[in-house]
Amino acid sequence: MNTLEVLATHDVDPTRGFLPAIDPIDALPDSHRVWEQTARIFDTGDSNPRESILAMPTLDASGLLDDDGATRRAMLLLSVIGSGYVQCGPLSDHRIPACISLPWKQVSDRLGRPMIVSHASIVLDNWGFLEGDDLTRPETLRTMARFAGGSDEDWFYLVTVSIEAIGASLIPTLVETRLAVDSGDASGVASCLDAVTTIIERIRAMLNRMEERCRPPVFYQSVRPYLSGWPEEGIIYDQVHSKPVRLFGGSAAQSSLLQAIDAAMGITHQDERSAYFLDAMRDYMPPSHRSFIEWFENGTTLRESAITEQARRSYDKAIDALDAFRRDHMAITARYITQQGDPSAQGTGGTEYGTFLRVTRRETTDQRLD
Repeated sequence: MNTLEVLATHDVDPTRGFLPAIDPIDALPDSHRVWEQTARIFDTGDSNPRESILAMPTLDASGLLDDDGATRRAMLLLSVIGSGYVQCGPLSDHRIPACISLPWKQVSDRLGRPMIVSHASIVLDNWGFLEGDDLTRPETLRTMARFAGGSDEDWFYLVTVSIEAIGASLIPTLVETRLAVDSGDASGVASCLDAVTTIIERIRAMLNRMEERCRPPVFYQSVRPYLSGWPEEGIIYDQVHSKPVRLFGGSAAQSSLLQAIDAAMGITHQDERSAYFLDAMRDYMPPSHRSFIEWFENGTTLRESAITEQARRSYDKAIDALDAFRRDHMAITARYITQQGDPSAQGTGGTEYGTFLRVTRRETTDQRLD
């Protein structure tokens, strides 16, 4: 296979990467307009959002499932409604009503992802253009759905969209280099690694724009709770699961971008404090993206291919760039979570994020060649 064939096999766009090749639609058909309306209630300050949700009719999603855009839109809306229903306040019975759970099961089965808010919906499928067509400029984008964090919440998602868009330019190079190495040509390894460094530095710069328009207190109080995973007791999905289910919440670790770069680079996470969580996060990715990461893992890595002195230097420089990115991510996460409340607070994915990020940093720098 050539580069474009590999990307097509794994539903990775050569220009947009893991973002959808076709812009997300901004509305479902009139038959499902109630989901559009209900998904906005957390943003409108509804005093009793659960009452509004319980009043929804139980709609059949089957008519949407042949349309990929409509299916993704339905998953986004139902994820906001379902996660919002659980997280908007104390929930005594730990149940999601059938008016959410039944259609949510239909669309989640179609997409191969769990029934909870995740990066794939709230980031990858949650954007549109305000002006122009440059996904690397978050100020020119808009979100399609949000919880209760207003424009701060929008910025949190849109900066992440732009990180995905910036990283997309690296993906074809990684695939092309892997294919060349497989055929015995390692001459492009050093230049590929230099591209990794350049892109990581650009996504790090974008990450550090987060606080321009997303205030940590607003994120902590009005966004983070909705992105959290299910409570320890689990959640029952009425007429779908008779026993409680426990799932992780939305997390940056559910992005395929960094996991794909790690896999291509040969950075392995084997510590029990990182390996389990990163592996579990793949279940929340689109299945084709999950298999793309596995494609890199099952082949020759850039670390193994860096056999010349120049390539070794380039490899270590790329490792240093990844370490700097993870250092800044850890610092930002501390400002958005630890410094806003309980020092023992977990990340949105449900991890003790400080330990997790320290371990992944160490595992990254451990791969240096010199």
